[in-house]
Amino acid sequence: MGQIAYDSVTGAIVEAFSATDAEWAAFIRAPKGGLVMPFTRWPAVAKTSIRGLRFFAHYSGYPGILPTPESYNHTRLKIDVVRSLRALGYVANVEVAGSSPIGESWIADVLAEEPNGAKVAFEIQFSSQHLKDFRARTERYQRSGVRVCWIMPERPVAHRIMKAIHQENLDYYRAHGVIVVDCADIIPFTIAIVGKDEYPEPLPPIRFGRGQHTQRLSLAEAVHGMMLGRPTWEMPNWKWEQSDLLV
Repeated sequence: MGQIAYDSVTGAIVEAFSATDAEWAAFIRAPKGGLVMPFTRWPAVAKTSIRGLRFFAHYSGYPGILPTPESYNHTRLKIDVVRSLRALGYVANVEVAGSSPIGESWIADVLAEEPNGAKVAFEIQFSSQHLKDFRARTERYQRSGVRVCWIMPERPVAHRIMKAIHQENLDYYRAHGVIVVDCADIIPFTIAIVGKDEYPEPLPPIRFGRGQHTQRLSLAEAVHGMMLGRPTWEMPNWKWEQSDLLV
């Protein structure tokens, strides 16, 4: 399942989340093969979940391994990120594929473009993954010339990353008496969403930074600040640059 498909005749991308009711009805009526899924090019079918979430899925009979379905809140947050960026005037799209100069492929949850052409990826991570995987995926984007930030639930994902970073910085703690739970490699935005099938409305604020540097931001403020380069690393914390030069 996904939020984009391709018109098999024109090659144009169509989006589930941005389609009007009339457009969605036309997608549902489209003949088999009229729309195709990205990457596999298998015929796509337009569906609506029991929660009212529109999406595209592979027609039955696909012989390969289907992608792992995204959770409800992952998809909802991805859609809200791209809508916020577009409302702010940025070019932004969901499920954008790319590759590094050495051939490493990636698919960004949301990829946005600054007026100067620089690209920023917004990765939503509701499932726990090892710190080394966060770093590997971040470095892959960096080799592709793309800045990336991570939007994740405070628990368990952000909490587990904090513990891992603290563990690798025990020597620094012993030498300076300062607990380090962030790192320069990963730009973290955290949000208090608990279950994968829950999506609170209105959304709780996005948290960035720690201690006296903590910022509580709306989703629009968070993504806009990322595009403006507000996150600034100063050991041992991330800070939110408020310079008028970035307004």
